[in-house]
Amino acid sequence: MMSDVLEELVQEMSTNGLFVPDTSITIQNVVGEGEFGVVYKALLHGWKENMHSLVAVKTLKGMFSCCDVKHLAEESQIMARFDHPNVMKLIGVSMNKYKHLFIVMPFMAKGSLLYHLKKNRHIFTIESEEITEMPEVTSSRLLSMCLQIAKGMEYLAHNKFVHRDLAARNCMIDLNNVIKVADFGLTEDTYARNYFRQTTEQEDGEPPVKLPVKWMALESLNDGIFSEKTDVWSFGVTCWEVFSLGKNPYPGVDPFSLIRYLERGERLDKPLNAACSQEIYNVMRECWEWKPWKRPSFSQLVTVISTSLEGMGWISGPQLSSSYHYKYSQLT
Repeated sequence: MMSDVLEELVQEMSTNGLFVPDTSITIQNVVGEGEFGVVYKALLHGWKENMHSLVAVKTLKGMFSCCDVKHLAEESQIMARFDHPNVMKLIGVSMNKYKHLFIVMPFMAKGSLLYHLKKNRHIFTIESEEITEMPEVTSSRLLSMCLQIAKGMEYLAHNKFVHRDLAARNCMIDLNNVIKVADFGLTEDTYARNYFRQTTEQEDGEPPVKLPVKWMALESLNDGIFSEKTDVWSFGVTCWEVFSLGKNPYPGVDPFSLIRYLERGERLDKPLNAACSQEIYNVMRECWEWKPWKRPSFSQLVTVISTSLEGMGWISGPQLSSSYHYKYSQLT
């Protein structure tokens, strides 16, 4: 029953100090919308020492079922366990007088990574490798985005979580350009298992979940198997999105033909943006190895990408070059 799900969640969140009275939330405007849910910008006030801050509030829209409420409740329970700078953290949950459930999260002022990449294509695009100054700055800037995602995913993998829906659209950017892996609607706790399978019907009789085909590994497409190594495959596609500045993967390839395309050994081509070096593309290719055990772990990816950035002389903070500040002060 829907009421049982909500009552159990409210009790759990209240015990953990994560239940937010609906009177402490003032909804402002819609900032995101999907097939089943909607995200609002809101003001959180009069809660926990009268804190006043902008937040994002996620809830279901339209006619929704008990299963939908259960999934949203599970998403909040998953998020409540996370504590990492590159993973979206739960502020709390709330419920209004109509028994509508709300997930309260930090407000990400710059929106999704996908939106950010598309909006700033004119800054990140390098037409020729012959231009010597900005390609390295641009390449390191884009690669640093990949590093933040890899660190967030390393944390999830260490805590035995499989995301299943890693993509640029599901990574959010705050006002300080910190990227946070988000949207845990498909996330599974695999602490007791090394992988799980998504069949045509879920174990509890619910309809199958829609999965993001163009970001999925071969074993996920063929057998419904998901693990850290399938998330690594998705990470490779996400890196391709970053260096392609938000282009759609596998242009011209029908989703229904993707399995045969990949089984022939085909993979995403090297992004045309000159900011993507062959070395960076090789890292992506390693993420798309046919055999999962041949793919790197997220810990290995963090090490490799960090080393690459150090080789580029990447630094953060006030020591950045004036050319960097000039170029990237234009980012919005």
